[in-house]
Amino acid sequence: MKERGPKWYEEARNGPFRESRFTEAAADKVIMQVRTGAPGPERAGRKLRLSCIAAAIILLLAGAGALLQQKGLLGEGRQAGVFYQEVKTPDLTDAGLRKTAERIMREQLGKKLPFVSLERMERINEAVVRFGEGEFSGTIRIDTESGEVTEWNMSALYSLKEIDSRLMSEAAVKLRDNGYAEGFTVTGLKHFTSYYRDADQAFQTHDILLGKEGRIDYANGIYAGATINLDKDELSGEVIQKADKALKLLRGEGEDHLYQITRGLAAKWDVITLIYGEDENGPSTVIMDYATHEILHVEDNSLYIEGSYDSKIHGEQDTKMLAMDNAKLQSSAAVIADELFGIRLEDYTVVNKTIGNISFESPSGDFRINAAFNYEGVFYSMGRQITTPE
Repeated sequence: MKERGPKWYEEARNGPFRESRFTEAAADKVIMQVRTGAPGPERAGRKLRLSCIAAAIILLLAGAGALLQQKGLLGEGRQAGVFYQEVKTPDLTDAGLRKTAERIMREQLGKKLPFVSLERMERINEAVVRFGEGEFSGTIRIDTESGEVTEWNMSALYSLKEIDSRLMSEAAVKLRDNGYAEGFTVTGLKHFTSYYRDADQAFQTHDILLGKEGRIDYANGIYAGATINLDKDELSGEVIQKADKALKLLRGEGEDHLYQITRGLAAKWDVITLIYGEDENGPSTVIMDYATHEILHVEDNSLYIEGSYDSKIHGEQDTKMLAMDNAKLQSSAAVIADELFGIRLEDYTVVNKTIGNISFESPSGDFRINAAFNYEGVFYSMGRQITTPE
């Protein structure tokens, strides 16, 4: 079996970044992941849906430096890269602030989006300049006393002719190296960029090569991996049945529509993700090893129970959850885990427990079962993690 990074399966979902563009919340999330490494199991309704490659690339980027030059993604003269603040006396008029914002946009996007608005927030000495609308737009914040750019979130779409052919050639090689020998027909590129002056990893970029077969992701100019769409007939009936059985082990009887099947590829990952529901955000997911069809992770977020909006009641709920008996939780988890992963969970040891999450380690220390449970002690997410390299 291939080596997998800690808790990577919790992130196998829709690509390194779930949001279609860098909203403020999305940028904050990316920056926090870079600061802390791969996130552990989450609660409070946050679905465990980032890419299997996100954990690996985030850990890599955390030590790669804050400002990585990203050359050639958009061709000559259309480079997004290192950001430098101007040192000359700034023009702090509305026209000057807009000019500064447009300069940053040209440097980072290589194109100009339509101007929408400039709003001064006198209380915090900041101006917000907005460009474009919808998915492809930009927001730039500027200090109105110093003229310093303090933050931005921008995104743009590029046609095939605007993309550097070297990027597409490199992506094709990476796909082959990762075990995908089929063709990939590039149709366009999405470029996202964010900057937060006070963040440890202040400058972030994300590029998505779009194709008929799926998507290929770059983070800070570094190849991160690919998500390839699969048709149901590309998997045998036995594989589909195995995934259905895994889901039923977690939540009992019930039928869900199999909405989407993808193959996640990166240097160390090759997995199949089956998404059940009415759209790509369906509540149920099964993740399997591509080569062996071994079940790696299963979740059904419809079993999640939202906590009370009353802080006092919510605190009591959390306290009760944390106090749940470990032995009872282990016994309940064993009913699922033993058949799901072919193990004896009763031989495992509880090594970590937080509100709504518990981890069990094998006697050898080589494997862990990480699981999430709701306020009634019902498990809605369970996955197997290799803790030692092969």
